[in-house]
Amino acid sequence: MSITKYNMVADPKYLDWSEHPITFSRANQWVDIPNPRRFPLVLDPTIRNVRFKKVLIYGGSTLNILFAGALTELGLTKDDLVHVESPFWGIVPGRASQPLGQITLPVQFGTTGHFRTEYVNFFMADFDTAYHAILG
Repeated sequence: MSITKYNMVADPKYLDWSEHPITFSRANQWVDIPNPRRFPLVLDPTIRNVRFKKVLIYGGSTLNILFAGALTELGLTKDDLVHVESPFWGIVPGRASQPLGQITLPVQFGTTGHFRTEYVNFFMADFDTAYHAILG
């Protein structure tokens, strides 16, 4: 008897973390909201072993932006960045922004008992905002 691709039984291998749902609650939401009726999702992930308290999750973007003020906190310098020629749009209304460079860093969400780490490619932006980073 031969086994063909039509009569094989799938044996899926699930990752351990896939059994744990990702949830958000009011604790993840700002208390003082600068723009009424807009409720930003701001989390406190650990980026390269440093916990940042104000990271905006912006699902309407594919950009991940880390602001230059975070370089020192992360123990990095501009020499650690990879040069980038192309600008990005959407942060400063009506203007393009030229990143200082880009860098890939580990980002961890969760607690020590239950967490997930992903490597995220960030564009480094050289201007001040209320956030440490924006995850698209």
